[in-house]
Amino acid sequence: MNSLDVLQLKPSQIVDASEIAAKAFESDPVFSYLTPDDLHLRFQALTWLTKRVMAYCSQYEQIYTTSDLQGVAAWLPPGEFSSELLQQLKMVLQLQLYRLPVKVGWNRLGRWLTVLYQTEIAHQQDMENAPCWYLGMMVVHPAKQGQGVGSQLLQPILRRASDEGLPCYVVTFTEQAVRFYQKNGFEIARTQKFSPSAPSFWTLKRHP
Repeated sequence: MNSLDVLQLKPSQIVDASEIAAKAFESDPVFSYLTPDDLHLRFQALTWLTKRVMAYCSQYEQIYTTSDLQGVAAWLPPGEFSSELLQQLKMVLQLQLYRLPVKVGWNRLGRWLTVLYQTEIAHQQDMENAPCWYLGMMVVHPAKQGQGVGSQLLQPILRRASDEGLPCYVVTFTEQAVRFYQKNGFEIARTQKFSPSAPSFWTLKRHP
């Protein structure tokens, strides 16, 4: 595994990074469940969504990439992913989640509400409101997957969290991703389905 230069993502790179993320996520089972079946519309919806997530996370200056944009790891620092009503409202407004029905279709809105609610409840129960580093997005360019890029992108915050004595937390949607996080020191906190007919999700914690 070659060592990469891991850098902060620049605001000017967010558009290109969102397109890479959309391409990587378009076959993800949960994003397939949440976005239109038409692949062109799905790509558009995922590009919009990942762009919003990166823009939101960028205010905390904890988004990491490589010099040639092979992937992105976007973190929220302790206290910035909270169940407090004002924090949730701030996140909804900045992510423009009120525009979701327009982007993904009204027939997907109920699914989104279920996913957002259940992942929030899982986070509250798993962490019991303890401060943690929350990994909001982890994506590697499809052509670069399996080459150690993702592990290197995680290292700045994994090291910082260990130094600070704080856990890290992530929600993910595939068994392949679960194995990736386990290789990087995470342990499964729960495995759960959004509904009997919906895909599963996993939450994982990394202890300091």
